[in-house]
Amino acid sequence: MKFSATLKELREQNHVTQNELAEHLELTRSTIAGYETKGKQPDYERLLQIADYFHVSVDYLLKGSQQDTISVSRLSNTPESELLSAYMELSAESRQQLLDYVEFLQLKDTSRQTG
Repeated sequence: MKFSATLKELREQNHVTQNELAEHLELTRSTIAGYETKGKQPDYERLLQIADYFHVSVDYLLKGSQQDTISVSRLSNTPESELLSAYMELSAESRQQLLDYVEFLQLKDTSRQTG
């Protein structure tokens, strides 16, 4: 998948308008439209900002697939490997929701241990 299609898909999945993304990146809406329809490419710094905004890797933005270098060989056939595999298949929005929930559980466990 090309960068233009990946960017548009991420925007739509996360219910973000071109205007909202442009404001966050301090660009014009037409620049975002150019990225999505005219084959224009952002510079490296913008790519990092876009990846950070959508909680994805630059690799994902450029290739349309997550190519994380996490080694799971020592985790094979464990609940941890199943969890990691499921995480990798989630959308950026769902990944963030899962991370938020994990943080909530960690706070809950910490309060139990100190209370």
